Amino acid sequence: MATLTTEQIEQKKQQLKQLAEEVKQLKDELVEAGAWPFDEKDLNDAAGGLYIPDIRPVDKHNPHLNPFPHKFM
Repeated sequence: MATLTTEQIEQKKQQLKQLAEEVKQLKDELVEAGAWPFDEKDLNDAAGGLYIPDIRPVDKHNPHLNPFPHKFM
């Protein structure tokens, strides 16, 4: 584990704060453009992955069988 000085820690915290602000600004721009949230297929494509749709059956009467209840209920 790397040992950081107090000054280095403060610099990292400031850098993280700046990056968080930049991410928020980018997200806000995407929301305004109607492009947020990202589609799972788009995320997989950007990561170089394959899109495999979830084709498991969903039982609306038994939510315990549904692996993603927020998507289908």
